[in-house]
This record gives sequence, structure tokens and C-alpha cells, in this order.
Amino acid sequence: MNDRQPATPALEADFVIVGAGSAGCILANRLSANPAFSVILIEAGGADTHPFIHMPAGFINLMNNPALNWLYTSQPQPHLDGRNMAMPRGKVMGGTSSINGMLYVRGQSADYDGWAQAGNQGWSFSDVLPYFKKSVKTHISPDMLDTELHGFEGEMQINAPATRYDILDRVIEAAAELGYPAPTDYNGHAQTGFSYFQLTQKQGRRHSSYQAFLAPVKGKKNLKIIKKKQAVRIAFSCDDAQKADGIFLSDGHAEQFIRAHREVVLSAGAFGSPQLLELSGIGKADRLKQLGIKVVADLPAVGEHLADHFLTRLSYRLKVDDSLNSRVSGVGLWRELIKYAFSGKGALTMPAGIVGGFVASPYAEPDVPDIQYHIAHASFANPAKRQFDSFPGLSIGPCQLRPHSRGHVHIASANPFDAPHIQPNYLADERDRQVLLAGIAMARELMQSTVMAPVIEAETRPGAGIISDNELMAFVRETGNTVYHPVSTCRMGPEDQADHVVTPDLKVRQIRNLRVADASIMPSITSGNTHAPTMMIAEKAADMILASHRT
Repeated sequence: MNDRQPATPALEADFVIVGAGSAGCILANRLSANPAFSVILIEAGGADTHPFIHMPAGFINLMNNPALNWLYTSQPQPHLDGRNMAMPRGKVMGGTSSINGMLYVRGQSADYDGWAQAGNQGWSFSDVLPYFKKSVKTHISPDMLDTELHGFEGEMQINAPATRYDILDRVIEAAAELGYPAPTDYNGHAQTGFSYFQLTQKQGRRHSSYQAFLAPVKGKKNLKIIKKKQAVRIAFSCDDAQKADGIFLSDGHAEQFIRAHREVVLSAGAFGSPQLLELSGIGKADRLKQLGIKVVADLPAVGEHLADHFLTRLSYRLKVDDSLNSRVSGVGLWRELIKYAFSGKGALTMPAGIVGGFVASPYAEPDVPDIQYHIAHASFANPAKRQFDSFPGLSIGPCQLRPHSRGHVHIASANPFDAPHIQPNYLADERDRQVLLAGIAMARELMQSTVMAPVIEAETRPGAGIISDNELMAFVRETGNTVYHPVSTCRMGPEDQADHVVTPDLKVRQIRNLRVADASIMPSITSGNTHAPTMMIAEKAADMILASHRT
């Protein structure tokens, strides 16, 4: 395999970015803002023209669309009865931000202080807060926010849900009855409490990283966007075997070399970035040799330390017909389509979770939540196919915010078009199981409160008769699912610790002119959805890159 560049590149630029997702779109915007630099952005997918991308409720239909989704599948999960889990990732401009649930959750300040305390200088919460604020333009009422912690001048639009519902207002009222702050700004000083989620939406439509950061600048002369071509490996200099010199692309037939005069930046995500490193000879030497790949750098941590959030859902049959089950099916769907078309409001603006809750289990310190709830006035007869129940329903899903279980992702062969082997290893650690059981118990307490009890007819899944830990864990193993937050497969660590892939300036160890900037660099998973921290990582990465190449 020839990993060196041909004499003449097809295209060249100062910076070559792989992946037009949550991070890559920001990087392309910020790096091209300096007219002295040229930027090429590479995306394996195509344009974000599918109507279900922009209609928020359409995300359900994007989970199985091969035109927009890599449609990865995990290896059998030993602690989930051997199930293979669907692991969707966006393959389109905007990446996974074009198919995700649109929830804007930064996590706890302690998450980032923990990164810094582990030796990653410059990554404490006070260090990264300016980058969180830089990206966003928050439209939520100041009365509902700790305003000093939010941004109001950025490109990514953050809004409250366009429509509220009585049944969900009642859930928040029930949480207050149990002593939780409600409503609350979970992206403020304290995360604990219940409230409607803050959303990456604009006028009732999804606002992806592409729409926010790239679409407004895509015509710039110093920015070239390449779509529908896959980065297959990194090119290295003829004069220096450990200096990245560009990227090889392929449309499945012919390869093309793109030269980077200054840096190559991988923003292909927690699966794509380690895959590209290993295909290029950067990873555990023994593994690469077995696949016939020439070793460029022996970095055993590539693809390791995979962490993800895992969720199970409890479902309830309601006595009141205030549910999406009827609103988005049959005649109700036509009503909602008309409402959405004329007002940008209604059920079709709803995200993956509508009300969120953050609570501390008995295993956590008080006011340091380790459980997140995703709550929606909807329930499913077939969750895998997103088929609604025939009756009005509500679901509440607890997930363990700080899982101890770790997995990995590695290439299956030297063929760049073969899907990687993904092994999240969900619930391998007993501590994760115990926190999840606590989350189920606390969810039931909420649903049995004096506020909720009058409107609930029955618990339909797992059912009120399922009580023992063994029975509940059997339910979890059968029905639990990823929350689609893979991180840490190219994790960041200090110079003097070898079990990491990138240093705190996001440079790949042992390799020059190569960085990774996406969710894969997180030293540990954040306490919430990962789109917001991934945007922050890109903002900070752009500043570090520009500082290294002052003109």
C-alpha cells in the first residue's frame, strides 16, 4: 500500500479537514475566516436536502436511511443478551448534527474541571466556557437562564420548544413536588432539576452545524467543499514518514490526493477518526501488521476507551389524550402537517426528548447528577421501528451519565469501505447497572406522585408487576439502547502519559501536522448529550490551530 503522496495533488490547501459534522463545519468556518489561509473540507455524504432533516420530528425516519446514515451496527453485546445495537452516524453535510435529537446540553462544569485535573491544561470549565458561548445565539427568555453562562452572538440558534403540552408541564410540576428544582436552567450554574430541553432549532426547524456555520460561508474563495468522497487514508511526506501531508480520497473507484500545506485535521467522529488513523498505519502495531498495514506510529490507545450513554425507557398509558401517539398518526398527522407548514409549531417540531431531568442517584454526591431523563408524551408498540402505541402514552428514559463500562472500535480490514468493528460493551460494569436501577426507581416515584397519578392509567413497560432487580435487569437487557453519544476513542491526555492519542493541543502523538478535533478526543464522557461539547472542542481547536500559524 502506497501511503506517500503522488507528485501532483488534485487539490491543495493550507488546511484539510475530514468530516463536515458538528466539529468540521465550525473548523471550516473559523479557519477560512482568515483570508490568508485556504481550507478544504471533505464530507463522505451529500447535501442536506432531505425534508426530514429539517422537520424536527423527521429524525425518526433518518435512523435507517442509508443515503444519510452510515448505519453502523455494534458487535454482539455480552451484557445485553448478545444483541447487536444500531449505531447511527450522520453521512451528510452537518454530519450527525443533521440527524440527531437536537438537544443542547453542555454537561457539568465538573466534567471539564476533571479533564484539566487529569493533566489537560487549558480544558477546565472556565477555559472552555468562552467557546461554548461563542458558538450560540440563545433565544430563551432571560428569566429562564443564568444569562452570564450563555452566548447571544453566535451562529447556532438555541431555542425552547416551539410548543408546550399540558402533560409535560405536569411532569415538571411533579418533579417540583418531589423537591427537584423545576423548571431550571440545566446549562446554568447547577444541572439538577427538570425543564424543557434547550434545542438546536431555528423557527421550528433543525439548526445543524452545516446550516449554522457552513451554509452562510460556503461561497468563500478560500474554502473548498468536497462532497460524496470518502477519506481513505492519510498521506505522509516523502521526506518525513511521520509528517502528515494530506489525504487520499476515493469515490469507490479511483483515488485522489489532496495536499495540506499546514495541517490535516480529522473531525470524522468517534468511529471515523480512529478508523482513518488505523487505515493510515497509526494504532496498535500488532493489530495493524495482522491486517497488512504498514505501521507509521505505534499508538495502542487508538480506538480504545470507547464510552457511550445507555438508556432504558419506561412507558405509561395515559387517561388523557395529550400524546404524540394520536397527534402524529392518522387524521392527527394531517392536522399537524398543516400547523407546521403555516406556523412552524406543533408536534412536528418535537425533538428526541422534550422534557429533561437531571438527578443524583444514591451512588452520587448530592446535587451532582449521574442520571439524565429523556421524557416525551409518546410511547411505542415497536421502539425499534418507532411504531406508536394505539393509545395515548408517555415515556421516561433514565440513562447513566457517567458510565464506567468501556469498549473499543477498530477497523475490520485494510479496506476503507468495510465498517469498523464497534464494541461499546454496555453495562459491563456492575456500577452502571446499579445506577440504572436507581434511575428506574426514581422514574417510578415521579410517575406515582400526586400530580401524575391522576392522569396515568397504567405502566405498560416494563409493567407494575416487574419489581425485583433481576426482573428489571432482564427488561433492560432486552429493551435498553444507546443514546448515540460515542466518545473517547482518540482521547486527549498530557504529554507524559502514553495511553492517549492526542495531546492537550489535539496533536496526534508521534505525527506532525495532524490533529483530531471531535468527540473522540474527550478524556471522559460529559454529563449529557455530546453535540454541544463537540462544538466547543471545534471552537477551541480552531483557536489553537490559528495560533500555531500566525501570519
